[in-house]
Amino acid sequence: MNEREVMNRRLKQREIVIKQIIDSRRTEEAEEEKERERTSENGNENDDERERGNEMKMKEKYMLPTMKEEEVYRKRLEAKIEPLCNAFNLPIKVTTAAQLLFKRFCLQNSILITNLKIVMVASVYVACKVEESYVSAEQLCKVVKDIDHNKVLNAELAVLQGVNFQLISFSAFRPLRGFRADAIHTIKQMSFVGGAVDDLSETIRECYNKAAIDLKKQLLTDLVFIYPPGQLALSAFLKAAREEKCKELEDYILTKCLRNEQDLIKNLEEIERVTEIEGLEPKEADAKKADQAIKAFQKKHANSFRKAAASKEEDDDEETREKKKQKVISDKEKEDAAFE
Repeated sequence: MNEREVMNRRLKQREIVIKQIIDSRRTEEAEEEKERERTSENGNENDDERERGNEMKMKEKYMLPTMKEEEVYRKRLEAKIEPLCNAFNLPIKVTTAAQLLFKRFCLQNSILITNLKIVMVASVYVACKVEESYVSAEQLCKVVKDIDHNKVLNAELAVLQGVNFQLISFSAFRPLRGFRADAIHTIKQMSFVGGAVDDLSETIRECYNKAAIDLKKQLLTDLVFIYPPGQLALSAFLKAAREEKCKELEDYILTKCLRNEQDLIKNLEEIERVTEIEGLEPKEADAKKADQAIKAFQKKHANSFRKAAASKEEDDDEETREKKKQKVISDKEKEDAAFE
């Protein structure tokens, strides 16, 4: 996936929201028109004025939060996942799994019609199960205020559906640990280092700790959708090596890991650049403004979204449910036959 595809997916979710608003508005206009025809004594109302009035109403309906406000709102909740996990001393694998689940959910679903705070807590709840570090929804909701744990439990299935039940995630922390161990082992084999091996190993560990901080910043960006975990880890490790002036580690990364391939080096430089720009938690004022814009939009269009949800349920009629049932039975029979 590249940067354009990530943006296109987010734009697609906005288009879905706009379509729901338009469909709902058309239904309301049709009802208003029928009511007007029954009650209005003047049947020759000016069509142009009526059309202009409708356009003004539609323009008012299109007052969507900006893409920037969506990004700030989403990133603010992403940043809250780490302190929530730290409150229970959960391992880093749970934190990264929760953030990746949350990011993938937001990429596939519009955040404008979702209570994203509940989804955030539900993502942590699911990640705790996946990574076998169970924490109950009730315990999580004692840390996060104003959320009923029953809503988190109800949102669990929505999160699973939102990520297409693909629960395996790959973070950059695992390859970073591998590069650290291999770098120490490789450098120990170099005879020219001599008695400075222990000092150099300690420097590499310091570089590792610095790189881990950068990886946490990367999780607040879209880099996790664009580059593989190994390149994300190497970018943070290389940056830390240069900051610590560890020439041996820098040579190890450029020669042994990257083989001096310019395309890969450019990728690492781009990752570092984007992390510096986008890897920061939003400012409090910007987060508050975005939160107000999202909540105002959701309150304003609550009826439209409810109608769209009801319409979707009506479309899933008895015949459709029967087809799904038959498909499940057929798949089960094929699965049983495969083990006979």
